[in-house]
Amino acid sequence: MIFPPAYESRGITVKVRGKRVKLGLLAEEMAYQWAKKKDTPYVQDAVFQKNFVADFARELGAGYEGIAYSDIDFGAAYRIVDAEREARERMTKEERKDLARRRKEMRESLKAKYGKAVLDGKEVDVGNYMAEPPGIFIGRGAHPFRGKWKSAIRHSDVTLNLGKGARRPPGDWKEVVCKPDAIWLACWTDGLTKKAKYIWFADTVSLKQDRDRAKYDKAVTLSGKIGTVRKRMVADMASRDDRRRNVATVCYLIYRTAMRVGDEKDSDEADTVGATTLRSEHVKVTQSTIEFDFLGKDSVRWTETLEVGEDTQFRDNLRALTEGKADDEEIFEGITSRTVNAYLSGIVKGVSAKVFRTYLGSNIVNAYLSAHSNVRTKSANAKIYHAKLANLEAAKMLNHKRTIPKTFERSLEKKREALKKARARPTKTPKQAERKAERVERLKMQLDLAQRTSDYNLGTSLRNYVDPRVFKAWIDEVGASWEKVYTAALQRKFLWVQEERTPWKKVRTMY
Repeated sequence: MIFPPAYESRGITVKVRGKRVKLGLLAEEMAYQWAKKKDTPYVQDAVFQKNFVADFARELGAGYEGIAYSDIDFGAAYRIVDAEREARERMTKEERKDLARRRKEMRESLKAKYGKAVLDGKEVDVGNYMAEPPGIFIGRGAHPFRGKWKSAIRHSDVTLNLGKGARRPPGDWKEVVCKPDAIWLACWTDGLTKKAKYIWFADTVSLKQDRDRAKYDKAVTLSGKIGTVRKRMVADMASRDDRRRNVATVCYLIYRTAMRVGDEKDSDEADTVGATTLRSEHVKVTQSTIEFDFLGKDSVRWTETLEVGEDTQFRDNLRALTEGKADDEEIFEGITSRTVNAYLSGIVKGVSAKVFRTYLGSNIVNAYLSAHSNVRTKSANAKIYHAKLANLEAAKMLNHKRTIPKTFERSLEKKREALKKARARPTKTPKQAERKAERVERLKMQLDLAQRTSDYNLGTSLRNYVDPRVFKAWIDEVGASWEKVYTAALQRKFLWVQEERTPWKKVRTMY
């Protein structure tokens, strides 16, 4: 494990209420990091400003309590950051190449020293072996801690997980343990969020590959038993036992919507809502519809309207659970992810709410690809286009929304301009006409995909929720390119699937 180098002073000062203030090293580092974010939307966020200034004022010391963002002039820090950026922009092509070469050599040197571990007698790769650097906490969505300062991690914060008899590396470590059943190599508690952080083996390690395969095998098992699970949930929703009825109702809710369970979250997420933590204000029940409106993971709004159809017991249960409750009361009081997972595992061993989401994400992709298995004779562009639209279906179902990038419209305009130029380009030979048609098709599809996926993160579903065997079999069936669908990092994560030769006609029946 390697720790980032300590900040080196740049002689930065700030003005507070017009008076220049000399900064200690940590306060200077904080000002420098703020200046590096000056052109981002974060610094316009009032909560981000308030949280940062509170921590910055604390570091300035006595006499600065209660200062506001408007009291501080970061001009000197901004000028230094601008000068550094301009110096980078003035670099010649040769200087850039030389810098890139030296950085690559440094990365390779560090990886050779810190990026290897021995597992069961074999040398394997470590994932991210660098401790997180200090900096301003961004978080995801409207996290209440956004803008606060994340302190540097020290040796004394870190617990190492080493093999029996392994040499203790130099450093004042918090603890050295031997936990052979764990797949983490180092862990520490985040000083800000108070959540555990880990250094893991790389995704290519067989232990992680096997766990990954097992996750999707559980989803396949659930797929084969989904009729049994649904039948049990429907029966239990009519139970006279209040707890059984309510647990079955929340599980059926997850089945119908692919909603997260609710009380499981990562350390950089806000305390947001899911199935078990829904409040009365989030649900509106009518005779024919059930409406949901709340902030889910990453503080992304989740709005969905379900048609009741034949699910009248489900509707009646939700109506009973919401009636007479204040807006801020949870409707599934006393039910947690542990309750949900125990119930589901009692029907099919090993099934949890997360397995349900994996099944639902894989199932919807499988359905889309099954409906588009006739693209074998289409162009390579068309095949990848449909693969990405299939993935978009999963992202929509799982609510993998993102903030539209501020550069989106500019990027879209460039795509439109490129398409316009391609269409206007004259051709003289049949070969040129063929190449033009291929380019126009590709640019049209890229433009369409950009518009459709602008507010969705496709990487999350592809990495964590869609069984890669579904894509692999379809890709082999239609003659598409695995490398065009999965990034290099995901190809390494899914090494276990690349040698799969199960035909599409069989794989499509798994979900």
